[in-house]
Amino acid sequence: MDRIKAYLSKLFTWLRKRAPRMSLPNILSLLLVSAVASIAPQQAPVLVYKLGAVSSGGCMGYLLDVAAFPYAKPSGYLRFDWRAVESFADDAPDYGIVPGYKLAFFFACARRGAIICAGMVAMAWAM
Repeated sequence: MDRIKAYLSKLFTWLRKRAPRMSLPNILSLLLVSAVASIAPQQAPVLVYKLGAVSSGGCMGYLLDVAAFPYAKPSGYLRFDWRAVESFADDAPDYGIVPGYKLAFFFACARRGAIICAGMVAMAWAM
């Protein structure tokens, strides 16, 4: 059991630092599609088609946000580079926000979430 925990910890650390964004949700989607395909094989092509459309809509929304707002990344309002932090305190926020920029950080996060959501809904609706 400890070996599995250590392996999963190493996997999540690697995914957090080196894997492209959205890797973990895509891996989880692949596992869920595999589970559905084993239970109801006739639904697998439809599920793959819909998940692919929604995932590509989310990725396109993210890329649209990055292209439209290159200097307003939510991570730009954090005190430290989020990739450089190795461990976290239990009673403190994971990443501190620069004083005076909490509202800007909130709007940057909300904007990115809204654009990604709009891309996913657009792809789900169009298909």
